[in-house]
Amino acid sequence: MSDRLLNDYRVLDLTDQKGLVCGLVLADMGADVIKIERPGGDSARAVPPFYHDAPDPEKSLYWFAFNTNKKGITLNLESKKGQDLFKKLVKNTDFVLESYTPGYLDSLGLGYAALSKINQKVILTSISHFGQKGPYSRFKGSELIDAAMSGVLDNTGQPELAPVKEGLDALYFHAGVAAAMGSLMALYARNNIQGGQHIDVSIQEVGVSRTTLTLLPWMWDKRLLKRTGNLGQTGVYPFPWIWPCRDGFVFWFFLSGPIGATGNKALSLWMAEEGLRHALSDIKEWKELDKAALTPAVLDSFRDAIAAFFMRHTKKEVEAEGLRRGANIVIASDPADVMENKHYSSRNYWKEIDHPELGASITYPRHCFLSNKTENYASVKAPGIGQDNADIFSRELGLSQNEIAVLKEEKII
Repeated sequence: MSDRLLNDYRVLDLTDQKGLVCGLVLADMGADVIKIERPGGDSARAVPPFYHDAPDPEKSLYWFAFNTNKKGITLNLESKKGQDLFKKLVKNTDFVLESYTPGYLDSLGLGYAALSKINQKVILTSISHFGQKGPYSRFKGSELIDAAMSGVLDNTGQPELAPVKEGLDALYFHAGVAAAMGSLMALYARNNIQGGQHIDVSIQEVGVSRTTLTLLPWMWDKRLLKRTGNLGQTGVYPFPWIWPCRDGFVFWFFLSGPIGATGNKALSLWMAEEGLRHALSDIKEWKELDKAALTPAVLDSFRDAIAAFFMRHTKKEVEAEGLRRGANIVIASDPADVMENKHYSSRNYWKEIDHPELGASITYPRHCFLSNKTENYASVKAPGIGQDNADIFSRELGLSQNEIAVLKEEKII
């Protein structure tokens, strides 16, 4: 296998943090993705952490993570010469990805209407906080604002405390995948509709799509489900599903009836074998158990017994013995746990990519899916600032070395 799913397609990636994942997905699938940065480098290069904690636009691990397999050029789109060069690139491009404030590209004469005149088949994918139209479309935003306004933030954290931000840029990453999916659907439809499309991804709406669990109770009976921290959110009496152990946390959910019978019984027997007298041992017919019918006092006794049991063990002990017994317990993995997990290595999930400029190699996730016919892998490090300027502007657009030098002097590239 050597082919990739998108080998024959080109992408111009104008996105910042909001859309880098979209270009990453397309690049890993084999598309020829050209990351276009402003002269001097993209703002995402300033996002920490940095290699060996040394702040440098060429050492951002955030930049490395979301720009593998991409080429890189610099171009000032606010200049007439820069716009002309961009239009020349669009002529042979399938996708343009952007995450500017809605209307910005139109103001430069580079919006969808203009680009589709240059290339009828071009697909423009716009990723913004609130979408291309609507009363909020021109508002400033951030990943935290998107989470707050979509309802995601309200449901994250401990009930007695203020809401907390999810780890990493979760909504940006989700929106990037949604944008990649929309772009590919537009590509699939392109032959039928005889042209490209303008794909409009609102990060706020992506967030709303994740809140179905809390939206439905409100829609049907005007009941607000509030955040419950490490407790399950369904049922009359929320019960823990994240449990502390001696060196971290594990996930185990107490389920009713036949669905939960195997895991519940296995955990109960394990506790009894360790000499613990507990309320769960009184249950004989686990398949008949109705958690909703149990009183808060009984559930509290279950919770206290299970919590005490888990605190006797390490994560590794719980994982290994729980798997052997069929207790349906998993580790809440930290990065060390993930890197040590033999399942990932058995699937060749990790990829060492050389960074000659650092004199080192860095381990990356190799793929987001596997195919039996194509290799859609991360294989090349993220580009340096203007790394492919000479190749793209000279070989593809036919500019002379003198012309390229003048563009650099004028800060066009």
